[in-house]
Amino acid sequence: MNRRDVIISAAGSVAALSFAALADQAKAAPATGTAPAKYEYNTELFDAARECLRVGIICLDHCVRSLSTGDKMMAECAATVRAMLPLCEATSALALQNSAHLKALAAICAKACRDCEAACKKHAAHHVECKACMDGCGKCAAACEKAAA
Repeated sequence: MNRRDVIISAAGSVAALSFAALADQAKAAPATGTAPAKYEYNTELFDAARECLRVGIICLDHCVRSLSTGDKMMAECAATVRAMLPLCEATSALALQNSAHLKALAAICAKACRDCEAACKKHAAHHVECKACMDGCGKCAAACEKAAA
């Protein structure tokens, strides 16, 4: 028997013992007759932040492609999207966790989304990516402002 076989055998034994211990715990736990409480999180904010991320990534890609041709028109839009994306990512994570820090971060995220919304508005009539980002940022900002209140 080589070292690899010993390790695999030991891991299997540990897993089997762990499952057996969990089964014993479940049998020993008193039955309450009620379903476990549903985990609550800020669904509205989570969904708005994830959608804002989705359309923001598409908008940023559009901006980068435009900038790569030498056209500087999308520079402000790209900068505001780049600032907004990590804040929406963090906000969605805290909304999912129902974190005590959500209120403070939501206020900052709302500001970044409003900045991005304003920058995208300048291009929304000509670029579907900017229009989608503008709309997504507006919805996310509104949800953030509600959570920050």
